[in-house]
Amino acid sequence: MSNELKSRLDLCWEMGRTGRSPEALVEAQILLIEARRVGDQKAIAFALTCNAWFCLQLGYAEEGIDCVVEARSIYEQLEVDWGLALSSAVHSWIMLELGLSDLAFEEAKLALDAAERTDDLSLRSFVMSCKGMTLLVCRQDELATPILEEALELADRAGDACTIALNLINIGYSLASQAEAAENEGDVELGRRLWERSAMANDRAIEVARGYGDLWNLRIALCNGAETYTVMGELGLAEAYLDECADLDGRTGPREEVHYLYTRGEFLLRNGQPEEALQVCHQAARLAANSSQLDNKANTLRRLSEVEARLGDFQSALEHYRAYHEIFVRQMGDLTRRRAQIAEMQLQNRQWRAQVSRLETEAHEDALTGLPNRRAFDARFNALQGQVFSLAILDLDHFKLVNDRYSHMVGDAVLTRTGHLLLGWSEEMQAFRLGGEEFALLLPDFTAAAAWPVFDALRAAIGTTFWGDLGQGLMVTASIGMVDSVETGGRAMMEEADRRLYAAKNGGRNRVVGSGDFTMPRFARR
Repeated sequence: MSNELKSRLDLCWEMGRTGRSPEALVEAQILLIEARRVGDQKAIAFALTCNAWFCLQLGYAEEGIDCVVEARSIYEQLEVDWGLALSSAVHSWIMLELGLSDLAFEEAKLALDAAERTDDLSLRSFVMSCKGMTLLVCRQDELATPILEEALELADRAGDACTIALNLINIGYSLASQAEAAENEGDVELGRRLWERSAMANDRAIEVARGYGDLWNLRIALCNGAETYTVMGELGLAEAYLDECADLDGRTGPREEVHYLYTRGEFLLRNGQPEEALQVCHQAARLAANSSQLDNKANTLRRLSEVEARLGDFQSALEHYRAYHEIFVRQMGDLTRRRAQIAEMQLQNRQWRAQVSRLETEAHEDALTGLPNRRAFDARFNALQGQVFSLAILDLDHFKLVNDRYSHMVGDAVLTRTGHLLLGWSEEMQAFRLGGEEFALLLPDFTAAAAWPVFDALRAAIGTTFWGDLGQGLMVTASIGMVDSVETGGRAMMEEADRRLYAAKNGGRNRVVGSGDFTMPRFARR
């Protein structure tokens, strides 16, 4: 990834971390176009991940699916654990938003496996928090709590304020869920203690997010805190949190706006202001109606029904309660559709990876012999520079006569058989077809003295192989020129091996020529 693109993408990600998601989404879309234009795969993957995350923050989870699936595929192909962990975590969160908690949990586990292969504590904390959230949604609070506490410890060690706030919010949510369960079972005292602990965790999240300027987590924590204090009867604190949330700078997405409105509506109802609560809940319902988030729609309709019932408008309350019930019925159909959509995307993703793998193989493999081709040789040769290794160039003797006397079909069969012989010759030797009847051989960690017997034994094996089944009386031999990196390197090494191959040809063929074994040839090889 270029330094300029990386710097701009890091700034873009930080915009989202500090709650400027609408602006960050626009910038991420611009950076994605630029990354695609220059073909920078890492930058493309990071820009796609940014797009998906900002879509999720703003409440456009479905719009983020395509981006995060493509990002995940690229990171997987590049074997970048950091990116694979981040994109998989975002993917997990998006599926959680869409109600696919079981798939979200599996994706979070994959994300955590990748994150643990890195030394990035912030990343591991974020990913672990996503895994904990999937358990929260499934009402597995006892399993979620230790995961979230470990995630918080990692974030504290990393000094990552955004992830600290996120984990505290999730811990507060888990405690609130446990408090509701305790109250439903009749244990009011346990419920009260859990509500208090939830408020403490959430208050710390507010403090951390406020100090860092993390507006996204701050809005969530303020609304969650207002809900908690409303339930606890601390209406003054609840109102103060709602007022602070309303006064925060920056634009918000529909997800945050609906959350704020239905929380304000619940506060107004409990504060003895049902008329004002009705107005706010209607506003929330209108906004939620234009959203694809069924949870938002269900929450607003339920609260609207409660307000109307308090006001004695039982007909409207019944209608909105029915609509609330229909949301859950529709949600089941929506989940089926989303599962089918994700299954199709996963299939396309596998097909895409298979195609990429096939194209990569074709780009680096010689179709006739099955050996790596010249492009693969250049990459491997360049990678070995600065190390000890031996290089040999092998050329089949009088190959033109094979084509002329026996046909090009037989010539191709000779090349194919030679390729198979080279491919399985030794575990240390790497063979490549350079073109025509010419092959390159590499022996990493071998000096010329150690490599010469390997190459000479190969030369002898080619000469003693039975070729008669391809053409009556057919015999094949090879000449080899070799050099090691102790003697020379880079382009000069290739030129020296080629000169020695000419010397082997000029010296009678069917031989290996290394340092000091030749005089300059007078004639071109054939």
